[in-house]
Amino acid sequence: MTILRRMGWLGLFALGSLLTSLAASAASIKDDQAMEEQAYMLTTHYFMYTVTERSPDQLDKLNKLIDSMQGLVSSDNNPTLTAAWTDYRAALQMDPYDQQDMVIEDKLLDVLDKRRKLVNILHADIGTQHLGNVDAGLLFEQSLLMERLTSEYLRRASDPMGGVVVANTGSNQDDPQQMALQFTSNMNKLLKDFSGQKAIYADLVAADRFWNFIRGRMLDFNTNSVPYVISIFNDKITSRLQDAYHLAAH
Repeated sequence: MTILRRMGWLGLFALGSLLTSLAASAASIKDDQAMEEQAYMLTTHYFMYTVTERSPDQLDKLNKLIDSMQGLVSSDNNPTLTAAWTDYRAALQMDPYDQQDMVIEDKLLDVLDKRRKLVNILHADIGTQHLGNVDAGLLFEQSLLMERLTSEYLRRASDPMGGVVVANTGSNQDDPQQMALQFTSNMNKLLKDFSGQKAIYADLVAADRFWNFIRGRMLDFNTNSVPYVISIFNDKITSRLQDAYHLAAH
């Protein structure tokens, strides 16, 4: 009762408004994170659909993820975000093959370009969430880095010339070798920083074990492309990293 007298009803109303605003902000950031994660996953699925020469199973996975992303964008009700998503979705729904069943490189690059524009809208807001928790932020970025690395691997694997043409086409700057080195460096830091947090550390150890299995295959792309293996282990790694992130951020 003493607290009520000191604050007064106006003070309580202001406190309630602040808590509501903070909760809404947290929910908004969570949705932005989900959209950024799915934006990268969509590229991976589209390139896997391309690599498998329009596999119905891969198309089904891609379409389900498109529907999920559409739901998040619609709920956000942001015209700028909606416009960027509409362009990205259109690129994802284009047939990546021409009439001679050859991959159209420009369509793959267009997917990357549309993804970049969408992610740029989301990323600035997400970054503010991690100002007070650098390690949690790195976990989130590590998961996205794995998706970027996998999608670039699959994009190059879709080239019938073995990646020679596609790898050097367009403005895409994702270099698998550099990303792999960065991923390893990040993983070593995360394992050290979270060594005293049992649950998070267990997820990181599992992710690192999966990564060590495919790291050499990532770097040996030109002599032995294994898109199915990379896709499977990408799912395992990102799942563990996302679990670790949610534990660290909450």
